[in-house]
Amino acid sequence: MRHVGGFRRRREANVGEPRRSQAWRDLVDRVLVELNALDPYGLEPGTEDGAPWDEYELEAVPMVRELILARGITGDQVDAIWTAWFGETLSGRTEPARFEEFLARLDAVGPWPDEHS
Repeated sequence: MRHVGGFRRRREANVGEPRRSQAWRDLVDRVLVELNALDPYGLEPGTEDGAPWDEYELEAVPMVRELILARGITGDQVDAIWTAWFGETLSGRTEPARFEEFLARLDAVGPWPDEHS
């Protein structure tokens, strides 16, 4: 188990995929920090009585892919990822201003690695 932000990483979302670089993992962790701060389901990831710190990792990984490919992510892209997992949009679960702030923070998670591994 690896410690991230004071919390233990309990699982890897990209099971079955090639091992990713540390730069990739760092980007996933940064997106997780933002998803945990948004916490649209009130799961309190990383807290003693809450969900695991990496609860939203399965959603963070495709967001990182989009961020790397386009050097940014749109609300529609985030909503498509969220809908694939939860059957509803993230923007629909979140107040509009919070969702826009979340998107801005996602766009700021760079610097971007030169390679996608």
